[in-house]
Amino acid sequence: MLSPLMEDIRIFDFHRIFIGTEPIGFLLEIVFRTIIMYAYTIVLLRFLGKRSMGQLSTLELAIIICFGSAVGDPMMGAEVPILHGIVVITTVALLQTAMEWIINRNKKVENFMEGKADCLIDDGIIMFDALKKNNLSHADLFRSLRNKDVEHLGQVNKAFFETSGLVSVLFHPPKKLKPGLGILPDEFINDSAYLNAGEKTTLNADYSCTNCGFTKHIKPQEIIAACAVCKQKLFIKSDCNFE
Repeated sequence: MLSPLMEDIRIFDFHRIFIGTEPIGFLLEIVFRTIIMYAYTIVLLRFLGKRSMGQLSTLELAIIICFGSAVGDPMMGAEVPILHGIVVITTVALLQTAMEWIINRNKKVENFMEGKADCLIDDGIIMFDALKKNNLSHADLFRSLRNKDVEHLGQVNKAFFETSGLVSVLFHPPKKLKPGLGILPDEFINDSAYLNAGEKTTLNADYSCTNCGFTKHIKPQEIIAACAVCKQKLFIKSDCNFE
């Protein structure tokens, strides 16, 4: 049995389908509602951060979300006329154009809307504040570096977490390569490669802090001290690639 609301609907009532039953002034309320939801969507996406957005900018995600809702409701909801959806889409498009115009002319607004690139690695050393700010783990960082054909941090001059949510890498030139922390997954690392602070090694080798990547040369029978950068006490034999 149809609900009372459905019983009142006339099939193929073109006035209801295209215009709706609300007064024409309701279109202004739609514009107001759209502006509020558009602004809220942008603020929410900025709160979620770059990692949640992937390769799309904040504005691009906002318009996709708004368009999806605006197009979907008139298509499926008998009580939502097409005209209302058209007004929403047009308002979002105008807001998008206005925001792009403002961003291209105001650096402060651009930084707020799109954010800034964060330096994750500086001369082979991991920047913990940047990792924490962007809610990234070592595994996340190393996975991105492996996708850039990085074998160890000694190859990396700078690595940035871009506003697109991707990691970009600036490599040292071949003549300036140095030992660095390897980025293999844990399951591919032999336990014998590790060395704890306070222990001696029989090797004449470079060891890297497993936490920040700080690397130093250890002589045979030398007692290794805690990391000079982060005070962490676990080291691993460094990787080298001087091809």
